[in-house]
Amino acid sequence: VATNLLSGQSSEWALLKRHPEEDIFGVQIAAGYPDVFARTCELIENEMNVDFVDLNLGCPLDIVCNKGSGAALMMRDKRLRSSVEGILETLTCPISIKMRTGWEMTKPFAHNLVQKIQSWGLDGISAVMIHGRSRLQRYAK
Repeated sequence: VATNLLSGQSSEWALLKRHPEEDIFGVQIAAGYPDVFARTCELIENEMNVDFVDLNLGCPLDIVCNKGSGAALMMRDKRLRSSVEGILETLTCPISIKMRTGWEMTKPFAHNLVQKIQSWGLDGISAVMIHGRSRLQRYAK
């Protein structure tokens, strides 16, 4: 979680350490606000050796979603667009986006969100992955 990185939480920073045997190394970040994404990406750009950064719109956990982060960011178009723009302005590596099918199983909207993201015309998004469950399904069938 980006706020944990910005506060210097050692357990979070440990997840961003590249092992010498890793040929390809990427990190996934989750935040609820564009400025938090931008500051985190500045740290990653200046302090880390990563091949890509994945924007996490898929985390279903209450502790994450209640802060506007993870799957909750899928529902905030303006905030999402500003976040992606800030990330793209900051990072030199490719970025990808992971998202859920939607909030509820019976109301998927990821297919519309992907089209909306494409319509923004932002260069630099290398891939979008859709987790096959909604936020409310969490990790169960």
